[in-house]
Amino acid sequence: MARPRGPMTGMAGFTMVELIITMLIAVILLRIGIPAFGEWMGNLQIRASAEGVLNGLGVARSEALKRNGRVMFSMAGTDGGTTGWTVCRVIDGGTTCADDGTIQTRDGGEESGRARAGATTDVALIASSAFATALEPGAGFPARVIFDGRGRPLVAADWANTVRIDLRNAAMSDTEERRLSVVISPSGAARMCDPGLASDSGDPRVC
Repeated sequence: MARPRGPMTGMAGFTMVELIITMLIAVILLRIGIPAFGEWMGNLQIRASAEGVLNGLGVARSEALKRNGRVMFSMAGTDGGTTGWTVCRVIDGGTTCADDGTIQTRDGGEESGRARAGATTDVALIASSAFATALEPGAGFPARVIFDGRGRPLVAADWANTVRIDLRNAAMSDTEERRLSVVISPSGAARMCDPGLASDSGDPRVC
C-alpha cells in the first residue's frame, strides 16, 4: 500500500537574490582580472619578440663561424618597427646580401602584429645609464649586424652595426609594458636584458 507523500524537505537551491549576488561578484572579478590578463599577454608578446631577435642573431653568428665568411642579420622595421628579421649570406668583401643568400627568415607575426622595436648604432646607448630611456618604435631602422668569419661584428669603413634593439608593444602604455632590450657586444655575443631592473639589484638580467 503506497504511503502518502508528505511535504518535500531538505531540497537545496538558490534564491533569486543569491543568483544576482553571485553574478555581480563574477562581473567584478572579471573587470579586475581581464586588464591584468591583457597586460600579462602584452608583455608575453614582448618577450617572444625579444627571444626571436636573440635567436636570429645567434643564427647569423653561428652561420658566419661555420662558413668562415660574412653573414648579416637584418630587420627592415616596416610599419613602425615590426620585429621580423632575415639572416643572409653577404657577398664576398661586401656589405649587402647575395642574391641567393637567404639563410633564414622570421616574419614577426607570432606576436599578433603588436610587437615593435627600436634600434641604434650608437655605442653610447649601451651604457647601463642609457637604458632608462627607451628607443622609440621604428627608430634606427633598418637594423643590421654583419658578423665576420670569426663571429664578430664587422668593422669596416662606412659600416655601422646595430648595437641595441628595444622590444616594445604598440598596444600598451609606457607604464603597462615591460620592455626588453637585446644588446650586441663587440665580441659578437648577444644578450637579452631588462631595463626595468635596478643596476644595483645583482640580478643577471639587468642591463
